[in-house]
Amino acid sequence: GGVGCAAMLRLAARRRRRYLRIAGCCARNGLVRELGFRANFVMTVLSELLWLGMMLVFVEIIFNNTSSVRGWNNYQYLFLMGTHFVITSLFVVFFFGNLQRLSELIRTGGLDFVLLKPVQPQFLLSLERMDYAAGANALLGLGLCGFAVQRLGVRFGAVDVGLFALLVASGVFTLYGLMFIFSTSSVWLIRQTSASHFWFYLTSCARYPAEIYQPLARGTLWFVLTFVIPVLIVANLPANAVVRGAHFQPWLVGYAVAATIVIVVFSTVVFRWALRWY
Repeated sequence: GGVGCAAMLRLAARRRRRYLRIAGCCARNGLVRELGFRANFVMTVLSELLWLGMMLVFVEIIFNNTSSVRGWNNYQYLFLMGTHFVITSLFVVFFFGNLQRLSELIRTGGLDFVLLKPVQPQFLLSLERMDYAAGANALLGLGLCGFAVQRLGVRFGAVDVGLFALLVASGVFTLYGLMFIFSTSSVWLIRQTSASHFWFYLTSCARYPAEIYQPLARGTLWFVLTFVIPVLIVANLPANAVVRGAHFQPWLVGYAVAATIVIVVFSTVVFRWALRWY
């Protein structure tokens, strides 16, 4: 029994190292592609800077006319926006382009070549290409968060950093699981090219304070977007944890992590089930 367990542990360790090497190769290939088109990289970063500038103007206009929005003041909302930029940028760097391609691979039969490779297909489909240019937004978002924390005078210790990192990772994988499920639906819908639209609507909801949805449909929309399709807690929960302590509910951390695990596992179940129809 002990020998068998040791052999299984060694096999699991070799398997982890193999997948880490594959992820490393994907990361290097993505970097080579970016360096091959430097002008595109620069233009992408500039467009992201322009988008951030437009959002800051939007926030300035709002808070020039009111002191708070559903309990969020100017700098608290800036922290929320910065958190949203960090989470969505990391998602785009690692996953968005790959999941957008998944629908096309299913429609054209290109998925066959992925399934023939000796690697877990969801892993390869999720990480084959990386978009480093989108990472600029993550740095800008962190800068915005730092500025907001400094202006609010919030003490940001090691525990806060760890909690923030955990919730950011949870948010990234929540978005990943939801979009992977949506892209997998191409198996049944055949031509399904609206992944980018789904992404836009999904992240647009997460960009704003969750409280603004509570009066709509007697709170039904807020409940659905918080507990059924948990996009509102993606950026709101980390922001509440750091800059709105009075509104932070610690039990939501456990819920957010559990929801992320359930969504990612469910995405794998849906994908394997969809392959039976492919």
